[in-house]
Amino acid sequence: MRLSAITLGRRAVILTVVLSAAAMFVTSFVYRMNHPNLFVQVQHQPTREGGMPPGMGEAANGPMAKVKEYMARVDANPDDKEALVGLGNAFLMMRAWDRALIPLAHARELDAGDTGVLKAIGIAYFNKKEFDKADAAYQDILAIEPNDTLALFNLGVINKYYFKKMDVARTYFEKVLSLEKNDSEMIKMARQELAE
Repeated sequence: MRLSAITLGRRAVILTVVLSAAAMFVTSFVYRMNHPNLFVQVQHQPTREGGMPPGMGEAANGPMAKVKEYMARVDANPDDKEALVGLGNAFLMMRAWDRALIPLAHARELDAGDTGVLKAIGIAYFNKKEFDKADAAYQDILAIEPNDTLALFNLGVINKYYFKKMDVARTYFEKVLSLEKNDSEMIKMARQELAE
């Protein structure tokens, strides 16, 4: 009788362990099915001097590494237009609109005809909801390049949704359609805006 009690106890423990393992497997399987992008990948990477894998310093800092690089270049040469534009664009990517405008405004002073700088300025003002200033930046682009379809489209959006000037907006969207031949996405968006 005593032997069967010990045997039953062992079987109960074994059964509990097996059921617990099965429950963990099922739970893990269901979780993985609901989160298919979850994975663990371990790769051995050779180290460089200092024990850090190649590229790790840059990856660890991300966009801030670029910001620091551009800031150092601007500190060394305040009129380094490429660094000013890079710094402004880095801040745009970080959604730091006010900070982006400072180097971009200086880059514009250095080269008032650079439509890329004006587009970046327009993006910053648009996202700050300063639509008059965004409109002015896009108008300045058209003064330099009257057929710039991105500037025309953005002016259409500003006039339609923020200035509530539907006729003016329609003119811009129609001009986009008459000029744009290559950018199918731009054509599609202009048609959608006219259809609404």
